[in-house]
Amino acid sequence: MVTHESRSALKRAQFFLDKAVACRADERVDFEAYLETSIVFARSAVHRFKTRFQSHPGFKNWWDSLLDDSAVAFTRVQRDWILKDASLKIGQKGFAASVGGESPSWQPSKAGDFYYFENPSIPATETVARHLAALKSLLGEAERRFLV
Repeated sequence: MVTHESRSALKRAQFFLDKAVACRADERVDFEAYLETSIVFARSAVHRFKTRFQSHPGFKNWWDSLLDDSAVAFTRVQRDWILKDASLKIGQKGFAASVGGESPSWQPSKAGDFYYFENPSIPATETVARHLAALKSLLGEAERRFLV
């Protein structure tokens, strides 16, 4: 059922992140599209929040404090790159099957196994999930502050 909540930018960001996480290894094009869409919606949540509360007396100081927030910076930089420059700027890992061994080599089963932002040991979906959770918390706290 479509509700106001289900249409929120944060819910949409989570929806597309979940889609990315579910992609099989042979669905890398879909994975990239879902991950990009998740990041764009995450950043949209911040913009929509600004539009809604920018006239509140304490808003400017709070907004200025976001410059140092890692989740806000990540979504801003990534979203700007996606919308203004090119496809997702992301690290990729390669895998090759072993030759002649008795046991088969490990083969990735998920598209997310191929991608990272921070380093190869942290999947890109974990990075996005962490930043999305931080944005949810940050915007939730700010909403409680500005609605009073």
